[in-house]
Amino acid sequence: MEPAVVKPSLESQRIYYLDNLRALAMLLGVYLHGALAYAEPARLVWLATNRQGSVAVDASIWFIHLFRMSLFFLLAGYFAQLVWERKGLKQFLWGRFLRIVAPFLIFFPLLLIATTIVIGFALSYITEPDGLLGLIAAEFQKPIDQRQPPKIGTMHLWFLYYLFWFVLVSVVISFVWRLTRKPSLNSQPTSLAESPHWVWAVTILFVAPLILIPAALQAGSPMPATESFIPEWWPFAFYGLFYSAGAWLFRRERWLDAWEMHFGWLAIASGVMFCVYYLSLPELKIELLDNGKVELLGSRRIFPAVLTAYLSVWLTLLSLLAGRRFLSTKSGILSFISDSAYWVYLLHLPMVLFWQTFLIPLPWSLWIKLTVVLLGTTIPCLITYVVFVRYTPIGWLLHGKRSFP
Repeated sequence: MEPAVVKPSLESQRIYYLDNLRALAMLLGVYLHGALAYAEPARLVWLATNRQGSVAVDASIWFIHLFRMSLFFLLAGYFAQLVWERKGLKQFLWGRFLRIVAPFLIFFPLLLIATTIVIGFALSYITEPDGLLGLIAAEFQKPIDQRQPPKIGTMHLWFLYYLFWFVLVSVVISFVWRLTRKPSLNSQPTSLAESPHWVWAVTILFVAPLILIPAALQAGSPMPATESFIPEWWPFAFYGLFYSAGAWLFRRERWLDAWEMHFGWLAIASGVMFCVYYLSLPELKIELLDNGKVELLGSRRIFPAVLTAYLSVWLTLLSLLAGRRFLSTKSGILSFISDSAYWVYLLHLPMVLFWQTFLIPLPWSLWIKLTVVLLGTTIPCLITYVVFVRYTPIGWLLHGKRSFP
């Protein structure tokens, strides 16, 4: 018999583990961005390029990158559906404006200024820049009339930008669906969870990833941060499906129960597939095009794209199962991490770039440098969160009001 469909409660452990999982996924972004300067060879496509590299760091970055954003969007879809059903459409839209649109409008110009200052510092501080910084420096060495104007994108806030579009599209689709569907008194609603076990198992593990392959091929490996203000189609075809899966998962959490017994073999299969994926990655090179855009050469290959699609689905499912096992308890520490994660996400990138740039000339081990980058970013972010955000209108905007202890 398939798991029953139940409505989760705000006090359920499953809400705790999903919230904690979302927070830890946000904090993984600090590690990922902090470690990019010390990867091998992914550091070549990063702004602050350290000449020391580590295959271990590189492999960890590729591994995290395969599922972190997919998990983000799946959880965003889940919590969006939760708020929509509990509070109604009007409050849902107002809440999405406060949590997504308003922070983007407020923090984007501030982060753009901060990042520009860090890039200016890097250009003046590093005498022999490599990677992306080297391309920027070469562009500034051209005569003024030959330089391409800088391309302003959404930076790391692209997640919020596309999340806004996913919310808008989901509302439109829901409205059209309610207008066009024909209710029948004789039919009963069905879902994938009500299908035989082997049907939905095959669908999730083997059929669903096939739908993602065209988008993964278009994006390339690694899948880039799509920072253009002009929406591209592939994030809708890739991350939009994870957002939809998260919305579908609401009220169907016990569907995950049947996967618990398969956790071990799914983890082993994913590990083997990742090793094949990592060994098959093409050599990465970057080039500054005449229109001012940066092109990642050699990244669009079919075999890595296929493995990207499968690993994104499998590792996201494994993350949910791991969260259920290890993050299902209400913890003061995890609650604090959950509350502060949005602020850390907004603030961290300019600080990461500054520390990475500052440490480039120093003759330290890359492991010491990486530790300094992570601590030098995370600690100030947490301190500023407690002092300036948690109990202030900024915190009310990001996560709602919090009472003093």
